[in-house]
Amino acid sequence: MASMQNAILEGLFGVVLVARAEVAAAAMYIWDYVLTFGMEVDLVWSSRWNIIKVLFLVQRYLPLVDTCILTLYRDLLPGRSIHGCAVIEQATGYMYVAGYVVSEILLTLRVWAVWNRHRVLSVILPIGFLVVWAPAFVAMYFFQKGLQFAPMPSAGLSGCFIIHTNDVIKWCWVSLIIWNAVTVSLMIIPGVRDCVVMPDLPNFRSTRLWSIVYRDGTYFFIYLFVLSILNIILSVTVIPTKRFFFSSLERSLHAILASRAILHMRNHVKRQVEWELTEILTGNPIEDASPLPDGRAIAVRPVS
Repeated sequence: MASMQNAILEGLFGVVLVARAEVAAAAMYIWDYVLTFGMEVDLVWSSRWNIIKVLFLVQRYLPLVDTCILTLYRDLLPGRSIHGCAVIEQATGYMYVAGYVVSEILLTLRVWAVWNRHRVLSVILPIGFLVVWAPAFVAMYFFQKGLQFAPMPSAGLSGCFIIHTNDVIKWCWVSLIIWNAVTVSLMIIPGVRDCVVMPDLPNFRSTRLWSIVYRDGTYFFIYLFVLSILNIILSVTVIPTKRFFFSSLERSLHAILASRAILHMRNHVKRQVEWELTEILTGNPIEDASPLPDGRAIAVRPVS
């Protein structure tokens, strides 16, 4: 009897712990949305409609549904039935994976653009994307099939009490790690190549748009890699009610970082500068100039 009570109390503690983490994830998403809404209106809503704009808006607003509405509805309002918990869990699970996929499509198109729409990558990237991400949907399907819920010990308690689940969801995080590693590698290669091919212009790409691309891509990979590893560890080591402590956090952060990556690039393009090689005598000062060994410098002149 005592062990049963301890198990129930530990399970309830997990429900409360995860609920708090999910509230924090929703708050983080909403706060970042408020901070970047002005950029979105200026840089996205005013642009013409195309596939990039559609993908951006889908991945931008999907967390509002899966993380802020469905998840908080499940966590904060009491009276969820077992069937209701299963339906909400299925909806949020598939929307999480779909949100990851849409964001990664958007970022993969960015990689393709960095490579000047290389023909080989035009074939390899779609195939690789399907190979990596199709198993994530399969894993989510079997994960949902293995979920089992029990009524909350008290009718006045909110949340859903998970009593059994499998660890197949870890393959969703593995897919995210693999594809992020692929895209980050493809972003780094052009930078390394340019430093070798154009050694006299080491800062040409790194000081403007490319610094934004590499910076955002690096942060994106590091943050999501750490959270994915933590999610994998939790999915195989702790009781079912505690396994999703970082899930909503990673979901929100993924959408936030993907949105910021696109917004930062568009913001730079809007304030585009014209690069021109100007013959300048050695020693002549010039703002934003990078002197070359032969006395020339890269001058930056804003476009009027």
